[in-house]
Amino acid sequence: MTRKAYLTLLASLFLAACQPTSTPESQDSTLVVITGATVIDGVSSTPIENAVIVIEGDTIQAIGSAGSVEVPPGAQRVDASGKTIIPGIFNLHAHVARSEGMESDDQFYNRERIQRDANRYLYYGITHMVSLGIDQEPMIGFLEDQRAGRTGGARLYSAGYGFAAKDGWIPGNPNLNRPTTPDEARQLVQELVQERQPDVIKIWVDDRLGELPKLTPELYGAIIEEAHSQGIKVMAHMYYLEDTKELIRRGVDGLAHSVRDQEVDDEFLRLAKENGVTQVATLVGHSSRLAYADGPDFLDDPALPVLFPPLVLETVSGQEYQANLANSPNLASTREVYATAAKNLAKVAAAGIPIAVGTDSGGPGRFQGLWEHREMELMVKAGLTPMQAIQAATANGAKFLGLEDQYGTLEPGKIADLIILNADPLEDIRNTRNIDEVWMNGERVNRADLPISTAPPTAQERETS
Repeated sequence: MTRKAYLTLLASLFLAACQPTSTPESQDSTLVVITGATVIDGVSSTPIENAVIVIEGDTIQAIGSAGSVEVPPGAQRVDASGKTIIPGIFNLHAHVARSEGMESDDQFYNRERIQRDANRYLYYGITHMVSLGIDQEPMIGFLEDQRAGRTGGARLYSAGYGFAAKDGWIPGNPNLNRPTTPDEARQLVQELVQERQPDVIKIWVDDRLGELPKLTPELYGAIIEEAHSQGIKVMAHMYYLEDTKELIRRGVDGLAHSVRDQEVDDEFLRLAKENGVTQVATLVGHSSRLAYADGPDFLDDPALPVLFPPLVLETVSGQEYQANLANSPNLASTREVYATAAKNLAKVAAAGIPIAVGTDSGGPGRFQGLWEHREMELMVKAGLTPMQAIQAATANGAKFLGLEDQYGTLEPGKIADLIILNADPLEDIRNTRNIDEVWMNGERVNRADLPISTAPPTAQERETS
């Protein structure tokens, strides 16, 4: 079976992971009609008012304004009058299973935490999430079970082990490939594909402001070439403008961060557009310290106490935690870096280069699910329209992953992943987090029953406690 065919099995296999809605016997349990909402389908430049969505099984059969769509007899009816519906959200850059409480470390990585984090994302309507590098052995079994319909949560995609320079990014971390020659780089890609079947490949090209060695063009060029020969896209963690332009020349498919050392120039914009590069800005990741130092305005989100332990919420809400960040000697440079990233995103959008959502969420205080909605908010503050931000979070993410035939927009023939909102995000993008219901594979997700409790400690954790 090809990798593309393997991924497309997700649509039918996920049905067992969501909670069905009970209906009277006189109704057809395979047919659902949602009426009355305003639908932002991810395709059109304007929403569909007073819409009708006909869902059969897991698939959208018809969608349009009332009167233009025939409602099948016996269908279950869901009245969504006064609400707004958007597609399920894609996040192309995040991490799972590496945090417990306010600590983050590879020792925490286990199956239970992968499931916990997948459920956190789904609770917020993130239906697809790419775990972008440093995934360990438990991810293999989790993906096998999820794609066989034996477990649920947001659909996860993995980069497996990423690639960095010898003694480079995250020094000493054993869960990275560190080639020293082009031939070794190609061989490591082949082994990764054979052992892990990654959905994307991640490379780090960053010297942490001169502190570390970074992958050379010869090495990352070989990685990109070999990945493409295997039919796999490559996403790069990068920082500098000149590195990024060379990455694009060498064929990189996606940028996991914004250029942050200076504003992008015309050559960058031309190269990115000509080569079909997708920009993942990760603004919310770049601004995490600022968000707390300047006084967070998101800690009243009602889902946080449902999904995250009191220790985390008490810590990040505390005066001491926020004051330490506000008094950090690096805060001024962080502001400059973030301002550059935001300016560059506006330039990228104006140039017509595809933008997708990524957040680097998953660390302590980088709340899975909420961070993706905040990313859209920061995109709008940077100059995108709310419609552009929603399309970045939906259609563009699906296209990057090669899943646009099934996911990312609300159209006939596509899988019915959607979020029903209580307010209009085109009026205020913050309304994307005002969630009434999440639907996946044509089924209402019982968010209250998603297991999100703290994972039990690993044997290593017990030994070191």
